[in-house]
This record gives sequence, structure tokens and C-alpha cells, in this order.
Amino acid sequence: MDACKMESCKAEASLAALTDAAFDKDEGVRRQIGQSLYDLGCHNPEQVLVSCLDFLLKHGQLAQGHRTAILQSMERVVRDTICRVGQPLAKKMIALASEEMIRSNESAVNWKEAASNLLVALGSRFSDEILEEILQKLQPGTLPQFFVVQTLANLSVANIQGIVPYLPTTLQTMLPMLHLAKQDNMKWVFTSAMGLFSKSILEYLSTVDKTSKPVLNKDVFSEEIYAAYRILFINWLRNKDIKLRTAIVVALSYMVHLLPADRVEEELPRFVAGILGLYKKRCEPFYVTQCLRNILEAGVEIASHMPETQMDTLLPQLHHQICTPVDPANELSRRNHAEVLHCFVILSHVSVDSLIKFLLQKLANNNEKVRFGTLTILDHIVRTGFKPLETKKALIVCSMKQALQDNDNKVKKMLAQVIGSMGEHGYLQLEGGTTLVEFLIQLCGLVPSENPSWLQMQEAADQVSDEELRKLCEGTMDFLVTLDVMEDVLWPFLLEFVTPVHYTNALTTVCRCLEKVGARKRQEKLETHALNYNERLGMPKPHSLLTRLLAVSATPYAGQGRGAAALRLLQVLSPNIQPEVVKLWDEELPQLTQYLSENQEDTLPQKLWEDKLFFFLSRTLETVTDEKWTWQLSEEMTRHIHSYHAYPKEKAFLYKCVGIVLGQTNNKEVINNELQEMLLSVQHNEALEREGLATGIGFCAMSHLDETLAKLDDFVKMDIVKKTASFFNILKEKLDGDMERVKSTLILCYGYVALYAPESLILQRIEIHILDHIISLSNTKVLGIKVETKDLMIKLTLIKAVTLIAKAVYANKGKHHFKFSRREEVLSYMQDLITGEPKAHLKTRVRQSAINACTHLIRLEPRLNEMESSELLRNCLEAVFSFLPLDTEKRKDTKKLKEREVLHSETVGALHELLKEFLTQNLTSDGLEFIFKHVQEWMVSVKDHERERSVEAMLALLTFYRERFKTVNMGTFHNLGMLVGRFVPRCADPVLSIRYMAMESLYTLLYIQVRYEGCLVNQMDDLVDHLRTIKDQLQNPDSHMLFQICYDIAKVISNKLPRQQLPPLLFTLFEGLSDFHSTCSSATSVVMNTLVRKHGEALKDHVPDILDQLQARMQTIPLEQVRFSVIHFISILTSQCLLGVLTYLLFRPLPYDKYTSAIWHSLAREAKLAAATMDCLVGKLNAYLGHDEKREAGFGKKPQATGSPEAVAIIYALNEMVSNPESTESVVTLYPKLFGTLVLFLSFLVSEKMAEGQGKSSSKRKKLSLQLQSPPQVNVWDSTVETLKMTLVRGRTDEVVALMEDEGGWELMKSAEEHQRGVSVLARAASRHSACHLPDIVRCLEPVLLGAHEHQRLTVAAFFGELLAQPALQGLSMTDSLVGSLLQGLEDTSPTVHWLSMRGLGNVALGSPQKISKYSEKLLAAMVSGLEEKAELDDLVALEAMSGLSKVVRQLEEQDVRNVLGGVVAAVQPFFENENERLRAAAFAAFGNLSRFACDGSRQPFLENVHHSLVSLLLHLNDSSPEVSRACKTVLHLVGPHLCSDGICAVFQTELLEEAHSRYWEFIGQLTKLIVSDFPDNVSLYLTGSMSFFKSMLPEIRGNAVILAGFLLYNLPKDYVETSMDENVCVAIIMMLHDVSPCVRIKAAKVLGLYRGF
Repeated sequence: MDACKMESCKAEASLAALTDAAFDKDEGVRRQIGQSLYDLGCHNPEQVLVSCLDFLLKHGQLAQGHRTAILQSMERVVRDTICRVGQPLAKKMIALASEEMIRSNESAVNWKEAASNLLVALGSRFSDEILEEILQKLQPGTLPQFFVVQTLANLSVANIQGIVPYLPTTLQTMLPMLHLAKQDNMKWVFTSAMGLFSKSILEYLSTVDKTSKPVLNKDVFSEEIYAAYRILFINWLRNKDIKLRTAIVVALSYMVHLLPADRVEEELPRFVAGILGLYKKRCEPFYVTQCLRNILEAGVEIASHMPETQMDTLLPQLHHQICTPVDPANELSRRNHAEVLHCFVILSHVSVDSLIKFLLQKLANNNEKVRFGTLTILDHIVRTGFKPLETKKALIVCSMKQALQDNDNKVKKMLAQVIGSMGEHGYLQLEGGTTLVEFLIQLCGLVPSENPSWLQMQEAADQVSDEELRKLCEGTMDFLVTLDVMEDVLWPFLLEFVTPVHYTNALTTVCRCLEKVGARKRQEKLETHALNYNERLGMPKPHSLLTRLLAVSATPYAGQGRGAAALRLLQVLSPNIQPEVVKLWDEELPQLTQYLSENQEDTLPQKLWEDKLFFFLSRTLETVTDEKWTWQLSEEMTRHIHSYHAYPKEKAFLYKCVGIVLGQTNNKEVINNELQEMLLSVQHNEALEREGLATGIGFCAMSHLDETLAKLDDFVKMDIVKKTASFFNILKEKLDGDMERVKSTLILCYGYVALYAPESLILQRIEIHILDHIISLSNTKVLGIKVETKDLMIKLTLIKAVTLIAKAVYANKGKHHFKFSRREEVLSYMQDLITGEPKAHLKTRVRQSAINACTHLIRLEPRLNEMESSELLRNCLEAVFSFLPLDTEKRKDTKKLKEREVLHSETVGALHELLKEFLTQNLTSDGLEFIFKHVQEWMVSVKDHERERSVEAMLALLTFYRERFKTVNMGTFHNLGMLVGRFVPRCADPVLSIRYMAMESLYTLLYIQVRYEGCLVNQMDDLVDHLRTIKDQLQNPDSHMLFQICYDIAKVISNKLPRQQLPPLLFTLFEGLSDFHSTCSSATSVVMNTLVRKHGEALKDHVPDILDQLQARMQTIPLEQVRFSVIHFISILTSQCLLGVLTYLLFRPLPYDKYTSAIWHSLAREAKLAAATMDCLVGKLNAYLGHDEKREAGFGKKPQATGSPEAVAIIYALNEMVSNPESTESVVTLYPKLFGTLVLFLSFLVSEKMAEGQGKSSSKRKKLSLQLQSPPQVNVWDSTVETLKMTLVRGRTDEVVALMEDEGGWELMKSAEEHQRGVSVLARAASRHSACHLPDIVRCLEPVLLGAHEHQRLTVAAFFGELLAQPALQGLSMTDSLVGSLLQGLEDTSPTVHWLSMRGLGNVALGSPQKISKYSEKLLAAMVSGLEEKAELDDLVALEAMSGLSKVVRQLEEQDVRNVLGGVVAAVQPFFENENERLRAAAFAAFGNLSRFACDGSRQPFLENVHHSLVSLLLHLNDSSPEVSRACKTVLHLVGPHLCSDGICAVFQTELLEEAHSRYWEFIGQLTKLIVSDFPDNVSLYLTGSMSFFKSMLPEIRGNAVILAGFLLYNLPKDYVETSMDENVCVAIIMMLHDVSPCVRIKAAKVLGLYRGF
């Protein structure tokens, strides 16, 4: 009994505390208190509600906000637990809430609303009691309070079955009160109440059992609702308050259904008029429309005639609403739109005639908004499928025609939607339906603007784009095709849109629709599939359909792929076009469409595609036996040609088709007529048309050469061609342009006739009939004198015709004995055209076409002689190499730029083909040299584009030579050396592409030599292939890299070049020393040196000549570096070196010039000299570093005028020496000295920089600081680092450099703050990759720890400490010396050295774990002393000591620490609550590591410490620091198995522990259950511990302590006896509700919510 009382007291105390704090100043706390009260109330609603009730009753003067919060909490509890609330308590709460609700304070709206909501929540069960209470406050003649009415209204909706039976009485009581309401807020609440009453009544009447006689019906409420309606509608609706007016409209929407039937008929006209008038006032249209819809429904429900009489009033108002644009972001706007459409549907049931008449009148309006709205209504009504509309279909279809003229895309879009709906419901079968389909087809052909302006895009943002409209109409057509009712409408009507050219853009859709319908009809073998061409006037004939569909297939991907659609339609139409071709087309056309599907527009080979179509046409003509059908097809195609002026590609294709058809025709009259028509119909200014015509003429000439030539001759004799120009016309440039174009067309026609005509007939006519006409047409007569034309078109067509003639002659080579005697004349004419072009610019295709023509001409017999060949080569090379490249930056027109790029590329390609043709005629090294002599002068041009094109041309030529090479009777490659010597300088050209091509040329040349040596065609050579590897490195623009590449090139050349070719190669290279580009001349010198170093013995007989050449060249070499390289070249031959220059060199100005650097490099080449020099330099530098600043040393007393301080000079000298690869052996010998000295010097530089920043530089420092500042190009740090890097590389430990680079070690060493970290990285790298040197390095550095310079001691301590962490030391026997050194470091006066030594000692456990027991006593004593010391850097030292302790104890056994375990734990535990989060985490980690000693004799003492520390561990598990939280998880995981509790151990091993930070409440709740059951004796210890943290400085820990204490109390067994402790903890938790931190108060409130079980 006492326990129950105590529990009750605790619950009451908790509830009292929560209710008292319910109005906390923090919103989060208030929410949590409300949630806690709710949680408690869900488990024991009576107790919580009584507590809240008592609190409110006892504190009558409580703040409004506080009362409101408690009332809201009560309402939440009641709403979810109403079934468990007893009637006595409910009555008390009802009395309290009703009293609170009618308090006189008008400003306490939230307070009263909370009381009202509580009553509504109680009303769902205790409606009678609440009605009794509220109705007492409804006194006749007295205006009730606002919330009394609102509560009654809300109650009626909350409990319909319980309240509605009382509404008749309630309404009778309330109706007189409406007249008393004078203020708007009272009117609003009465209005809202009437609306809710009506809503609940309607709901009640709809759910009442229909089978039984209802107790209440509509008539019971009608009179009162009508009376209220009159007050609201007649009196209050005029109020200007928007909120009130809206509430009235919403209420009337429900009330109208409850009005008496006879009153409805009487009131509806006035009611409708009044509601419609609200559209013009400031009232939300949605509510007005909703009310209007309810009025109409009420009228229809009682079969009233009123709606029909009001049509003239309703329709304009509703139409205006539908015409108002919908705001997509406004939900009410969208709902209003839907309500308006619903109203129109209702009106269509009232009077469909009036509605359709009205809509069709509005459809005639020219206003786009009006027309758009009308179409929207029409679309909605048509979709309803309302049967009375059947009689109006024809009228609707007829009236739609007028709307088709609208230009607005939004209207067109809605029209398309309406047409789609009409098609679905059978409108389009009627007369005029095809007009609507035609409208859709027109819109399917819309073409959006390709590049709309910014202004157009802004304007179109809210508009319907042409593209959007087109897609909609295409979708509509695709939909209509699927409808069975539309088949007879669309077939064959849509065929009328196939042939008209102005429907071209819609042709894809038309063909697709026809193909679908036709395929179904053909598959089902319907009679309607057969076409009666005489039945419909607009029906295209078979020849017209074939011509049209074949023509558009020429550009298959245009118009969204109309080619494939046209071909599929052709297959469907095959029985209607020509029955004989059905089988052929069923085989061929699917293959063509499949080919299109496998390609894309940018990958389709256009010529191949046209050839496939020509083959298809030819096979079709061969299949058709009726010749009349064939020549009728040619006539139809010719007629179609006139329609394609705007489509030059299709027109050109038709010309070719006509030529093919004429070739299958034998009717001479038809041939002459059609040829005449073709020649007269062409637009001569269209290149595609001219080309198509000429090709078609050529196709015709394949079968009818005489007729074709005769027709061309007749056309030449016409007046338009025979016009003679006058001087006046030439000067005025008014010569008929048409005449020149006609001539160019005829020239092209003659060319294609020559190409396609039968060889047996054409060869003898080429020079007389063909060439004479071509030359004659290409010249202009001025007063009877022939003048060479300047017209570009004439030039290009002339060149094209010559090319075609040459192809025709060459194609018949060997078949007929024919000599083209006028070849030289034509070739000379072509060269004149080439040289006549401007050299600097390439704007036309004359050059490219003429060179191409020359290529074909020189193939003809006889061959050109050497002089003719040289002249042609010079002219063509100059024409192609000299024109300027494109300036892409200045060209903004991308299309034109691409066209120019193609022109440039094709012109260069034409030259390559010409050169290859020359080489083909003399495929020997002599032939190659002949061409090369003409090209080589361009390879050294100062202009990049000229060099690039010349090297590109030679590469193409060499590649061609290698591919065509034959070893039979080829002799030797005697000019290889000269060719290689020309390409070597270009391998280092500034232009990357030239470098690539030059390297590829060398590769090709050497492979040609391999072939000369007798190797097989595909036999590979590793040395030559190495050039490809070198080539991949050419992209790096670094000059040093280029020189290295050239060195590699030279090695390959020296191995593959025949010895007799070496002198010619060198003499050619000497010319490269004077190259305009420095990289080229330098690369030449590199190759020279390499070749001489390897093959100098082969030059014994040529040395005098070589020296003479070099001496002469020295004066013309512009680059100093090259001259120096030449000197070096000579030094290689003499094999001399300089000695004894050390003192001089050290005082040379820094940085060293190139000559001095070269000398230092030479000193490193001989091992003994290099070792002695480096040893001396290192000794001087060590003396400088060990210098005592209090006495002057003679070391630095050299004259300063001759150079920089000696120490800096030594660094630069060492840098130069070790940078020489030949210094490796010497560096390996001196590696420990160099390494240690350079690291200490880097430390010295860092300390100097830091001291200088603090203004503490000594005399020696000042001296170095001075030079650190000037000259600026001297960088001691970078040079020292570079020297150390090179030392590591030369010492064969380049992996150390790589690791330092990867981990940023050099940058760390440079920073004064991070220097020790950088040294640690260096030590780690050295231990991994240069372990063999470490003992000597350590011996060099050990004395430094006892030195006078702090910065050196810091560096060595950091280095030694990191070494101890590396496992590599285990086999080097260095641990003793390193540990001894660092133990001495603990006594260093420098705190930083002390700290670094502590860190290093802790690393022993990492590097030498097997030796840890040997040092355990000393190490543990050192770590504990580090924890106990209080000095500068105490946190850092303690942190390192803690970290070291963790590392050490992980490697020790229990017997090693048994005697000191208690002291170690005692030293660690105080840091659990340290403010430094890193130190807290380290302390917990160390404690966890100590858990491994919980065995044998140390088990019990350690477990006692665990229990004392458990609270701290659990609290910090949810620490604000993730690092601390992780450490605590680890500790709990480790100590779990030692706690003698399987349950707790299991929790500590589950995922719940890992997620404890995010699921802390769940974790603590589960854990505390186990704690109180498994460790009941320790509960008081844990509670005491938790309470001790209530005063923690960390809010998170205070909050966690509240959680832990709360769950411990919550899970206490009922027989727990220490009630005083329990009571104290409860009081303490309650007090935490007043904590300064909101997060603590939230947790306290949540904990108090746990007592729901009491």
C-alpha cells in the first residue's frame, strides 16, 4: 500500500510539474510537455485529466497562454481516449470548459477556442451533457457569446447522429437571435453555424435507414432553414466584409437543398440573381460558382422551370468565368474552373437548345479569350456524350468552320482537342467533318522557327508554340486513326494531302495515318481498300503518288522521318498503283525501311541511299510490262518537277529519276519532249538542281546517247546561249547572269554524258563533240573575240566536266586504243585556274577541284616529263601551302565556319592525292626524293600553317610509299639520312601537330628501311615501334621533355641507320642548328650529341669536315643554348674535364648561369671526384649549422661582393651535382651524411623564417635573412628541398620522394607550425624505402638531441619518434638507442621537445610490440607522469600520454601491469569529464584498452572501476563530440563480457549500441531494464552517479543524466526499498524542468512522461 501511495505521489508530482511548466518560454519545451501529458493521458487519461482539471481550478489567475496550453493538452487526450473517460469527470470538464469559454475577456481568442475544441472533443460521446450545458447559454432574447455558437456548430459535424435530432429545437431557439447580431464576427459565426447545421442535416438524411420510416426528414428543418436563408441572403449578404460574405455563400450552398420545394421555385430567380451579382464584388469566384452549382442542382432536383427561364442570365456570367485564365498556382482557381464546367453540364440537361445556340454565337466572336473559353465548354460537353446532343451534331460541325480561321495558337490547340473529342463521338462522319480533319493536317505541318530571338522566347513563355501545337495535332491524328468510326472518313480522303507540296511538312503524319488504315483494310481484304480514282476529284493518280512518295524519300529523315513513312505507304498502296509490282515492293520496301532504321541522319551515306532508290525504281520499271505506263510515269515526274522549286534536293533527285525512267523508254518523242522539259525547268542558280539535271541527262545517255547529244546541241544553239556581250554590259556588270548559269549547266551535262555514255560510243566523240562544246561554253565572246570567263560557276563546272571526262577516259584504259591528245591543253588550263586564285585566301573550290582534275589528267597516257611535273608540283604546292588558316575566334557563324573547315580539309586532301599519283608513277626512293625536293623548302617556313601542311603532305606520301612498297629490284634507300635529317628538327616544332606528324614520318621512314633490309611486310621491329611510345609523350610542351624525347629518337636512329648514312645525316642536322625555332635547333643538337657519343668511331675520316661545318655554323646559330650544346659536342670528342674550381664556383653569382651549371654537372660524372667534392661541401655546411653564434667563425668571411653566402652556394652546388644522373654512386656512398645535413638545414631555414617574423634574428640569421630577401630569383628553400629530393632519387630511394609528394610532406616541412608533421612523414617514408641507411642516419643525428639549437632537437625528436612507430625497425637493432634518446628528451627544457618525446615513446608499441614488455615499467611511468604534470602544453602532453598509454597497454600482459593498474586507472578517470573533447575521447579509449586486464588477480578491482565509471560512459555515449561517442561505444563493447550479465553483454554487442547516438532513448530504456534486474545492488550507485551529472557544465550531459535517471526509476521493481533515493531523484528530475538549457528541459519533460504506468 505504501508503495502504491509513493507511486501515486510520484505520478502526481510529475503531472503537477508538467502542468506547471506547460507555458515554458521555449516552443520546443512546450511541445514536449504537451506530448508528455498526451503520452501519460493515453495510458491513464482519468489521472492526467483530473490533474489538469485540478490545476486549472486551483490557479484561477493563471496566464492565458498557460491555460490555453493545458486546455489543448486535455483536448488531445480526450480526442483519443474519449471511450475511457468517465461521465463524472466529463461533466466536470464540460463545466470547466464552458466556463472558460464564456469568460468576458474578448482578446483571449486562443484560450476560448481551446476550451471550445475541448467541448467538441467531449461531444463525440457526451453530446447530451454538452447540449444541456450549452443550451443553457442560449437564452431567448439574449445574444449568445461567439464561441457558444461556434462550439454548437462544430459539435453538429463532430457528432451528427447525436446532435441533429436536437437541431429543430436549437434552430427555433437561435433564429430570433440572428436579428440581434449586429457585429460582423457574430454574423459570421451564426452564418457558419447555419452552414454546418445544414451540412450535418444533409449528411444525416443521406445516411438514415431508407427502409424504415425516418424520425426526421427534410420537412422538419425546412421552415427554420428558410427563415435563416432569408436573413442571410436578404439582409446580411449585402455586408461589405469579405469573410462574412464568403461564409454566407458557403452556407447557402448547403442550405439551398433544405429549402421547402414551393419556396425554391419562388426564390430561385432572386437567389440566382443575387449570387451571380457576387461575381462583380470582392468574393472568391469558386465559392460563388459552387453555390450556383448547388442552386442549379436543387432546381433540377425539384423539376423546376426556373433554370430554363434564367438561361439568358446564367450563361453569360458562367461563360465569363470560363474565359478567365486559370492560375495553375491557385488551387481555388482550378476548382472554380471545374465547377463552372459542371454548371454547364447541368444547364445542358435544362435546355440543350439554348446552350448550343449561345455557345455557337460566342464561337463566332473574334476575341481569342472568348473563343478559347467557348471551345473549352464545347469540348467538355461533347465528351459527356449527352444523348440530346445527337440532333445538334451537324449544327456544331458546321459552326466549327468559322473558328478554324483563328490565328491564335491557344485557340488552335483547343480546337484540335475539340476535334479529337468530336471524332471519338461520331461528329466527323457528318458533312464538314473532313474540313476539320484538313485543319488538323495543316497544323501537323507547322514548322517552328529554328533560332528564335530572346524577345520571341519571352513572349512565347505563356503562349502555345508551333512545335507544341504540331505535336498535339499529330497525337490527335494518331488517336483518330485508332477509331473504327474514322476509317471511312480518313480513307481515302487523306490521300488528297499526299501530293500537294504545301503539305510537305505534314506528310509524315499523313503517310503514317494512311499506312495504318490502309494496312488494316488490305489485311482484312476490304473492298474499300481499292481506290476509284475517278470517284473523287482531288484523288491523286497512281503515277503522281509514286512520284511524290519516291521524291520525298530522297531526304528520308526530313520532316521527322517522312522517308520511311512514305515507303511504308507505298507498300500499302502497291495494289492501287500497279498490281504487277506488289510482290516486288513487298520484298524491296521493307529492306529500304530497315536500312533507314539502322542509320541516322548524320550517318546515312546519301549517295548510297539514292543508289538504292534508283535500283528500286529500275527494278520496278523492269517488272512493269506496260511501256505506256513507263513513259506516262516519266511525264508525271516531269510535271512534278515544277512543284519542287523550294525543295532543291527532292527536285534534283526527280531529275535523276526521270533520267532512269527515260532510259527504260523507247518512245523517241517522249524522250525528246522530256529532255526538253528537263532543260527548261531547271533553276540554273541552284547547284543541286544543276547537278541533278546533269546526272539525269547522263542516265538518259546510257541508253540514248545520240538523242541526248542532239538535244544538248539544240539547246546550245538557242539564243540565250549565243548571246554576245558588249563592252557596256561588261563594264556595268549587267551581263545576263542566267546565261552564265545556263552555260554552266550545259557544261555539267556534257561532263556527265561523257561519264555515263557507253564507252564504245563516247571515246571518239569526247574531243570533238564533248570537249569542244565545254571549252566553247566556258569562254565569253566580246565582239567576236573569246575571253576567258571570270564567273565562278563556269570555272567550277568546267573543272567538274574535265574531271568527269578524265574519269571516263581512264575507265576505258586498256579496253580501247584511245589517246587523249588534248590532255596538255586541258592540264595547262587547269593550272591557270589554280594560279589565278589568290594565294593568301581560300574562299572557293576552284583550287581543290582543279587539283583534283589534274590528278585524274596525269593518270592518262603519255606520262608528264620532269619539267612538266616540276611546274605542276610547284603551282599546286604554292596554291595549297600558302593560303591562311581559318581564324576561328573571329568567326561567329558556326555554319559558315564548318563549311570553310571542310573546304580547307578537302583542298589539302586533293593535293595529297596528286602527290600520291606522282609517286605511284615512280614508286622508288628517287621518286620520293623528287617530290621531297619540292616540299622541303616549305618544311622550314616561318609560318606555322605552311610547315604543318608540308609535313602533313610528306607524312601522307611516306605512308603511301610504305603501303605500296615492293622489294623487287628496289636497290638501296640511299637518301634515308637526308630525309631523316630533315624530319628530326620538326620533332621539336612549337606546333604539336607538326611534332606528331614528324615523329610519325620518322617511324615510317625507318620501317621503309626495314623493308629495304629484306624484312616481311608485317614484320615488327621493337626499336622502331619505340618511336610510337615516344610520340605519346610529345603533348607535354616542356622543353626538357622534348629534349629527352629527341635523345630517345637519336638512340633509335643510331641503331637503325646504316653506317654509311651517318655523315649525310649529320651534315643535314647541322643545317637544323640554324632553324628559326629554338626548340628545333636545340633538339637537333641533342640528336647530334647522342649520335656522336655512340658512333664517333665511324666519323674518323670526316672529323675535319665536321669541325669546319660547326665553326661556320656557330655564327648563324641564334640560340645561346645551342651554341653551348655545340661546345659540349666538341667536349665529348676531346674528353676533357675541369678540376680544382670548387672555391671559385662557390662564390659565383646565384643562381648559377648555364656555363657554371654545366661545370658542376661535369664534376659529378667521375665517381671519386664527385665523392670528394660532395664530402667537402657537406663538411662546410655542418660547420655552418654547428656554428656558435657567440663567437665569430672564419667560415663566412669571404668577400660578399663576389657572391651570396657560402651556405646557400653549397646548397646550389649540391643541387647541380646530384641532379646529374651520373652522381648516383657518389650519393649512395654519402647518403646518411647528405640526408641528415639537408634535413637539419631545412629545419634551420624554418626556424630562421619564424625568428625573422618575430624580429629575433641573430647576426648569422641576419646574414641569411638578407640573402633570403634578395635577389628574388634565389630560393634557398626550394633549392634545398630539390637537392634532398635528388639525393633520395640518386640514393635509389625515389619511393621516399613519391610518398612525400603524395602526403604533402614538403609543404608541411616548409610551415613552421607543421614542420614536425613533415619530418614525421619523411621518417615514415625513410623507414619504408631506405631502411638500410637508417642506422647510419640515426648515428649522425643522435648528438643533435644534446645540442644547443632547439629547432634541431625538435626535428630530431620528431624524426626519432616516427621511426619508433615503424615496423621496419624491428630488424635493425635501433630501438634501444631511440628509446634512450627520447627518454632523455623528456627532461628537455623545451615543452615541445617533451611533447614530441612523449609521442615517440608511445610509438614503441607500434613499431616494436615484441619488445614492449622490456620497456613497460619505464613507459608506463613516463605516461602516468605525463598525465599528472601541469605545465605548458599540459593538454597536448596529456593527450599524447593518454594516446601512448592506449598504444602501450594494448601490447602488455596482465602480469606486466598488475602492480600499477590501480594507479593507471586513477590517473585516467579524472579526464572523463575534461572540457577538451579530444582528451575525453582519449581517456575513454585508454580505459577501454585497460579492460583487457580484467582477468586473474586484476579482475575484481577493475570491475569496481567499471561500475563507478559506467554512468559516465553511458552519458558520454550521447556526447556532442562524435569522437567521444565512438570511444564510449568501444569501451562498452569491450567491458560487456566482464560484467557477469549476459543480457547487458548482448546489448553491448548488438547494432543498437552502434546506433546509440541516434537511438539513445531506445538504448537507455532497454539497458536500464537489464541493469535493475541484474545489478539491483548498484542501482543506488547509478542513481547517485546520474544525479551528480545534473550539475555538469555540458547541457548534453545534463540532459543525458536526466534520461538515465528517469529510465532507472521507470524500470525499478515494485519491491525496491530505497524510496528516499527514488524520491530525491524524482524531485531532482522535476527541478530540471527549470534548467537554463531548453534541450535539458525537453528531455526532463519527456522523462516525466515515462510515469504513465503508475
